[in-house]
Amino acid sequence: MIAATGLRWILTLLFCALAAHGLWRALTARSRPWTARLAHALHAVMALAMFAMAWSWGMDLPGTPQVVFFSVAAAWFVTAALALPNGPGSRARALVDALPHAVMTGAMAWMVAAMSSAMSMGATGGGHAHDMPGMDMSAPGATATMTLDGTADRWSAALLALLLLVFALWWLARGFDTGRLAPRTTNGTASGGAGPSGTNPSSAVHAAWDLGCHGLMALGMAVMFVVMV
Repeated sequence: MIAATGLRWILTLLFCALAAHGLWRALTARSRPWTARLAHALHAVMALAMFAMAWSWGMDLPGTPQVVFFSVAAAWFVTAALALPNGPGSRARALVDALPHAVMTGAMAWMVAAMSSAMSMGATGGGHAHDMPGMDMSAPGATATMTLDGTADRWSAALLALLLLVFALWWLARGFDTGRLAPRTTNGTASGGAGPSGTNPSSAVHAAWDLGCHGLMALGMAVMFVVMV
């Protein structure tokens, strides 16, 4: 979908790095609940799907299984937060933290559905990419090979891009603050002891990296949605 070679490779490297981080966290975070490891795995799958979407061959992948998968994933983030056995306050906080992830995976499902629907309409009508209903073939030198044509779809993509940009800034800001406030370590031990609330230095660093990766994922997806408009 990305026609600009430089942008395509930047997004490719970004999403591949995020997929590797998500997979690594899913496999190594043994001390965390299985729900946290599953969340990392879902982010890794989403990063791989975004990587494929940046290339023309990614448009040939089956759309329906992806839409179902990411729709279920979006619902799972909300359900997992509501199912926590903690008090109402903790459950509400967990829901607030889970909603951006649910929106991000839901946005992924919407993107795949929009692209698959447009391609199906073109195939049913016997059309080619340049006259595909719901899609516009971009001019030579454009950033994307195809863009959304319908007004409603373009506004939806723009709104999702804006939401993802807000999430990206929120996650990145939290990640920088978490990393800045994390206790420093010297030869594997905290130089000033644990944090004010007994924070483990290693856990704080992992949390900062996780927040940063979530922010970069949202930022990369926002770029993809802008390209579609």
